[in-house]
Amino acid sequence: MEATDRPEERFRNTLQTLVSEAHTPQADLESLLGSKQCVGELTAGTRLPTLHEATLLGAYFAVSPALLMQVEEPSLGVSLRLGSVDGINDVTDSVKHATRLLSVDRLTRDWGFQEHVRAVSTFAPSKVWHQAKAGEKTAARLRAYLGIEDLEAIEDLTGLVESLGYPVEYRKLPANVHGISIPEQWESSTAWVILVNSEDVWSRQRFTLSHELCHVLQKDIGHVIVDRVTTPDVGPERVANNFARHFLLPEEALLQKISGCGAIDSETAAAKLFADVMLTYGVSRDSLLISLREAGLNITEDPHLSYCKNAPVHEIMRVSGNSDLWNELNEARGVTIPSERLTRQVLDAYGSGLVSLQSVADVISDGHQGAARRALIEAGWSVPEPAGARTF
Repeated sequence: MEATDRPEERFRNTLQTLVSEAHTPQADLESLLGSKQCVGELTAGTRLPTLHEATLLGAYFAVSPALLMQVEEPSLGVSLRLGSVDGINDVTDSVKHATRLLSVDRLTRDWGFQEHVRAVSTFAPSKVWHQAKAGEKTAARLRAYLGIEDLEAIEDLTGLVESLGYPVEYRKLPANVHGISIPEQWESSTAWVILVNSEDVWSRQRFTLSHELCHVLQKDIGHVIVDRVTTPDVGPERVANNFARHFLLPEEALLQKISGCGAIDSETAAAKLFADVMLTYGVSRDSLLISLREAGLNITEDPHLSYCKNAPVHEIMRVSGNSDLWNELNEARGVTIPSERLTRQVLDAYGSGLVSLQSVADVISDGHQGAARRALIEAGWSVPEPAGARTF
C-alpha cells in the first residue's frame, strides 16, 4: 500500500495545504491545540486528530472535521464565521455535544421514529438586497406560511421551532454566547440543532431562538453559527436580528399596544407599556427599544422612555406590578432542558430496543449513562443493569 493511502498521511498532506494557504504560524497552531507535542504529531502524520482537535482545526480553517479525520460521515460545517481563533476553544464542547445530538436525530429517524414535521421545504425566505427588509419580509412570510396572525403572540416558540423539525436544547453556554445553530448535511438533506444559553433571561432566550431560526431558514449551511454578545455588524446578522424582532413582534401589534396604553406621562406608565409588550410577545428590552424607535418614538429625548432604556428589567417589572410573573418566567434560568422532540424520538427507539442507553444519555443527560439510567428508573422504565455490574 502506498504511503499516501494511509489516512494519517492524507491528513498530514491536507493539514500542510491548509497551513500553507492560510500562512498559519506554528505558534497559532500550538495555541489552538494546546501543546507543541500535539502539533508535532499531527504535522508529522503519526496519528489522526481526535474529534476535539478536528473540531478546532475545522473551525480555524473553515473545513469539515470529517475531512480532517479522514472518515466518511455526515458533513458538519464548523466555520465560526462570526468568531475568531480566540473564540473557538470556548465553544468546542458545545459543538461536540451538538454533533452527538445530530447523530441521535439521524439514527432515530433512520429507524422510523421521526416526530411529525410541519414541512417548510417550500418556504422561501426573502432575499432582497436591503438586509433589514429581508429579515422583516421573511418574518411576515413565515407568519403567513404558518397561519399566525399579525396580532397573535407566539406563546410556545420552542414547540413551534421543534415542530418544524429542528431540535432545541437549553444549556449553559460559554460566557457571552447567546446561542449556536449547527447544521449537518447528509446526502441530499440538512438537519439542524439549536442550542440556546440557559443562563440568559427568558426574553433574551426567545430572541436568540428566533434569530437562530432565521439562520436555518436562510440555509446558512456549512457553518456553525455562534451568536455572541458582541458580533460584527455583518449582513446575515442584520437579517437574523430584524427577522427575530418582527417575527415575535410585528409592527401592527406594537402600534396597537402603543395606541391602547394612553399617555406615557410617567415612569410607571412607560414601565407598564414596556412590561406589557415584553410579557405579551416575549421580546427582549433591547429588541423592543429598536422597535419603538422604528415606530417613531423618541426614546432619547423622552425622560419616561429613557428610564425604561436604562433601568434594569427586573425594576421595570417591579414598577409595572409584574415581578411575580417575570420571576415565574425565569424559574428555569440556568437549567438544562433537553429537546422534547429528540427526547421522544430516542425514548421511542430505546423502548423498541433499537438504540442504546448511551444514545438516550446523549440527549437527556449530557452523555452520562448513570444519570440517564437513574432518570429512566425514576420515570418508571425497566432498565437492565449495565454489563459487569455487581449485585448484592
